[in-house]
Amino acid sequence: MKVSTLILTLLSATLSLSAWAQNGPSGQIAFTPQTYDFGTIKEVDGPVTCTVTYRNTSDRPYVINFVSAGCGCTTPVYDKAPLMPGKEARMKITFDPKDRPGYFRKEVYLVSNDRRSTDIVTITGTVEGRPHKVTDDYPVVFTPSPLRGESNSVWFGNIPVGYRHTKAVGLYNPTDRPLHITVEASSDGRLSVSAPSTVPAKGRGQLLVTYDLKNDPVYAPFAVSMTLKVDGTAVATIKGEGVSTPDFTSLTSDQRISVPRADLSSRFRYFGDITAGSKNSHRFTITNGGGRRLDIVGLSCSSSQTSCRLDRKSLEPGQSAFADVTVTPAGKGRLSESVTLVTNDPTDPVLKLRLTGNVK
Repeated sequence: MKVSTLILTLLSATLSLSAWAQNGPSGQIAFTPQTYDFGTIKEVDGPVTCTVTYRNTSDRPYVINFVSAGCGCTTPVYDKAPLMPGKEARMKITFDPKDRPGYFRKEVYLVSNDRRSTDIVTITGTVEGRPHKVTDDYPVVFTPSPLRGESNSVWFGNIPVGYRHTKAVGLYNPTDRPLHITVEASSDGRLSVSAPSTVPAKGRGQLLVTYDLKNDPVYAPFAVSMTLKVDGTAVATIKGEGVSTPDFTSLTSDQRISVPRADLSSRFRYFGDITAGSKNSHRFTITNGGGRRLDIVGLSCSSSQTSCRLDRKSLEPGQSAFADVTVTPAGKGRLSESVTLVTNDPTDPVLKLRLTGNVK
């Protein structure tokens, strides 16, 4: 199935389920019980299962067209055969409490053969979380060393120029001896990293990763990396990413009432099956739906395979611009490219145009 077809199918199913969920019950079946309360369960004990009985109280067969649960943590198992009048059937519902501490309420939707009604059975309960360990706060192990970390990446997000932005990555040493730390940053003049010389036994430390945009108004995505060494041995490459944008922090509440707004005709283009070396183009339309001039201040492509041309970079309210994007794939396989536009729209300054396909 092509990606575009799959997306439309999933979207259709989601919208259909939403519509069915708003319909009333079929009036054909009665649940025992309608709501099953697991009470208090323990996360460490794993999944729990209940059995719900349902009887066909009508004078015609009841057929379950399909069953949908609220999330992947809830799994229903049921008999797909028609349920004749006066007969009973059973449904087993399994709930997985992993990483779900606290109260829960999950609905299971039964869409019947008439496709105009939805019967709902509910499970509830409270999950007693597993005992918290210090290693839960540091899930990443920088093998082959024993050093643990909060993450092996740093996401700065959309950050305004004119400032220095710092993110912390926590470290934990679970051993009985100190671990010696060094970090080598990539040659990006805006990146600096501060690290403790040692993380003590059973102790903690922090990497402080700073991206300096104080004197460099470049509006574009950025990607940086750092090599983490433990006792002189390189154990991980920590990557950092983000997008630098205009500074909107000084806007007053009155100024935010009338602002530019970048509206896109779409953010996605699937080219289907294409060949290596072929030129594949698509036109995106950007419209200023706001009350002030929209400026496109940054334009960048994810690789040299992709190019983009704008017919204008400043749009008065109501005006539109064309972004003509061309992808020339270099090799076979899955194509995944993007074009990033940075604007002075304070509500959504970063626009990403995604381009995919299958290169034959």
